[in-house]
Amino acid sequence: MEPPDPPVFALTRQTVTIGDLVSKASGAWQRDVGTWVLGAVLLLLIGFGIPFALGLVVGLLGALLSGGDPHPALQALITGLQVGVQILQTVIQGVLWMGFSAMAIHALHGKPTPIGALFSQINKAVKYILQVLAIWIPLMAVFAAIGAVVFFLSAGSIDLDMPLEDAFEIAKPGLLIFFVVSIPIYIYIFLGIVFAQLELTYNDSAGPIEAVVYSWRIARGRRWLVLGVTIISGLIAFGSMLLCGIGFLFGGPLATLILAALYLALRSGADVPPPDTGSTLGRAY
Repeated sequence: MEPPDPPVFALTRQTVTIGDLVSKASGAWQRDVGTWVLGAVLLLLIGFGIPFALGLVVGLLGALLSGGDPHPALQALITGLQVGVQILQTVIQGVLWMGFSAMAIHALHGKPTPIGALFSQINKAVKYILQVLAIWIPLMAVFAAIGAVVFFLSAGSIDLDMPLEDAFEIAKPGLLIFFVVSIPIYIYIFLGIVFAQLELTYNDSAGPIEAVVYSWRIARGRRWLVLGVTIISGLIAFGSMLLCGIGFLFGGPLATLILAALYLALRSGADVPPPDTGSTLGRAY
């Protein structure tokens, strides 16, 4: 049986403005301020607290075992544990942010904000990991390959006995030009995939790659609006973190709601299939 159609979001890609988004997001935030504060607290405690505690344990273990001349296998083990903690932190934070976005999508449809939605995307951890790899491995590979070509072309004929730092000094002007030219290209790409995790959250039927493709279609033709809203949301989130971190309890949810509202508005009328919203709007928390 096909899933029921999701409720219609009031804003659409043809008429949405930044003012509409801020108004819609602030209204959803004000209706459940206490729930949003609790959600932000849990996001910080679980997303940062658990990885920090694990990292502390691994660090202490490494300090205790690395006295004198540690065995290479032991050093490799400690390094592997540290890398594992970093990967775990990335996954936990990513999945919880998707859950935070699910809370936002729920609230933006006029429903009470369910704190249980924060944990609604745990079953998509593998999808999230695959999506991150699908995005960053190609981007980093292309950047590294082009950077290597620019380096060798800029450095000219390199003596194999030349120190690496001297070769980089010679190639610095070319590498700087490459970096400056790459910035707008990567911004353009980022604006096209900024909704990839939101699509993965909202649409249970979307796979890791499909969510990236749908994000690109959703942003098509509205990148200037996406850029403006992304900057506003980033400034709200970053500015709130400067207030001893406590401000994030209020600014973090508002920034997430604004971005989620933009996503829902631009998805309406985009060249993407109807979403399967079972893990966001279709679940009773």
